[in-house]
Amino acid sequence: METPRMKKKKSIRSYLLKQHFFVITITVALFEIAIFIGLYHYYYKNTEEILASHAKNAVHFAMRSSELSPFQLQYHIPEMINDYQLRGTEMQIVSPSGNILASSSGFLPDEVIEHHILQQATIESPIPWKGKNPSSGERVMAVVVPLENGEETIAYFRYVTSLERMDIFFKRQLSISLGVGGVIILLVLLLSMAFSKQMTTPLTRLTKASKRLARGEFDARIHGDYIGELDTLAKSFNEMSHALLQHEKMKDEFISSVSHELRTPLTSIKGWSDTLLTGDLNDIEEVELGLNVISKETSRLTNLVEELLDFSALKNESYSLQPTTFPVKALLNEIQTQFKKQTNKKQLTLSVTACPDVHIHADKNRIKQVLINLVDNAMKHSPSGNDIELSGRINEGSFVFSVIDEGDGMDELELEKIMAPFYKANPNTVGAGLGLSICQHIIDLHHGEFLLESKRGEGMKASFSIPFDSHEIGE
Repeated sequence: METPRMKKKKSIRSYLLKQHFFVITITVALFEIAIFIGLYHYYYKNTEEILASHAKNAVHFAMRSSELSPFQLQYHIPEMINDYQLRGTEMQIVSPSGNILASSSGFLPDEVIEHHILQQATIESPIPWKGKNPSSGERVMAVVVPLENGEETIAYFRYVTSLERMDIFFKRQLSISLGVGGVIILLVLLLSMAFSKQMTTPLTRLTKASKRLARGEFDARIHGDYIGELDTLAKSFNEMSHALLQHEKMKDEFISSVSHELRTPLTSIKGWSDTLLTGDLNDIEEVELGLNVISKETSRLTNLVEELLDFSALKNESYSLQPTTFPVKALLNEIQTQFKKQTNKKQLTLSVTACPDVHIHADKNRIKQVLINLVDNAMKHSPSGNDIELSGRINEGSFVFSVIDEGDGMDELELEKIMAPFYKANPNTVGAGLGLSICQHIIDLHHGEFLLESKRGEGMKASFSIPFDSHEIGE
């Protein structure tokens, strides 16, 4: 159970910012490490390689150009200092015991080179060393290489250079690199904030619009153009909201229509009931007229209630079919006979076309209900003197029923809406606007297909097909 003390869930925006910050920080850190390694090699390793290379070359030249021995070394020291020194460095000649015998700087440092450093040095692998100069305290780098006579080491060449200026340049470049990295992180963080805002703005608006929708405000919309799936989500929400608004309007229209449909017959029934109760019951003509009106309006109410019950059963999927095998021609003739009085009254012709020996397996009463609804609609929209064609035919594994009239027809926009529940092209027409929707459900239960074709002023063709087995011919 949630309590006020429970931690609030993280927002997507903060989550995105943290993820971006983590990724960018790791990336910049790796970049800084690469720069550190590059600068280190550029300043220190290069210097070390230059010292080591010069030291090796100097020793090789010294051993080739002079006959050196421990006894003759002291005579060649000034010459070697002069010939093999390196500009910008201090060259020292060190005895095998570690004492500094001579220096290109002109003074002898009061220090002894550690014995293990001297022992590790070879001509091909000079030993580098970094540390502080005991006399000055500054950081220095030194490279030691042995000067050999045969297999005997008679001295060591040691080259020493100051690292103070190099340390300053290295720290300066490293500071610049760190500063650039910090600026990159800051800029990326700002861009991430803008990006996350762009990502979360439609979600925030969707949340607010959803809350409005939950309160029954079906005109809630999400405005703006967004990227990728967010734009699709916004459009889908707007379409859903529009559909709910249409359903709400349809519901209101349905309530108004049903109220009107109920009020009219009830008013007639109430009026004639009062008239008969207060009138002269011996007036046979008036009593018959009143009872006829009451009977007619009661039938109208019954039809309306049955439509509503059928629609409710179909929507709740509690509607079941009772299929039987029956002749198509006989069914169409029944419908023709049923509408004979209405067609004569309106001076319409209802023609029937079907093979007499074709039987189909379906729910006869529901198929008849669909055909009656379609013929009734065709009669309502057909002027006097027109023809209505009721037919049934076999078509590639299906049996197709059609009702074609020569009435007013309707345009494409109306045709798309006409199948919707409670929709009426003319609000003043009798009925709840459920007939075609119920027909659609009945045909769906038969695994068939319902189709309406029409153009304004060119009549209407309503047809539906149901699965048909050719073995049913002549049964």
